[in-house]
This record gives sequence, structure tokens and C-alpha cells, in this order.
Amino acid sequence: MPSDKIICSICQHEIPAAYLRVHQERENKEIVAYTIGLIKESHPEWSEDDPTCQKCWDQYRHTNAK
Repeated sequence: MPSDKIICSICQHEIPAAYLRVHQERENKEIVAYTIGLIKESHPEWSEDDPTCQKCWDQYRHTNAK
């Protein structure tokens, strides 16, 4: 039986699998690309295919607005 929980690759917290990547699908492509770049600057080993929770995504996305 597949797990319905996944570990966020940035904060290492357990999150429901259903919450992954939903945030990226709702956003402007330029913002997504820039946010991915910011995450990779802080976490060079991170890949955009790695699971990332909404809280971590928002933390880097909001860095865009500053």
C-alpha cells in the first residue's frame, strides 16, 4: 500500500502527498522559475522534482516580493 505521506525535501517535515506541487500549478511560470532558482541557491542538491511542502515553497516565493 503506498504511503499517503511524504517528507518535504527542505524542512524534512511529513506532509500529505496530495499537497505536493499544487502550489506550483497555481502560480505564474516566471514566479515558479524564480522561486525554484532561490531554493536551489540555498539547497544546491534540491531538484524541482523533490517533494516540497507549501510552507517551504511560500517562504522562498515571498522572498520574490521583497
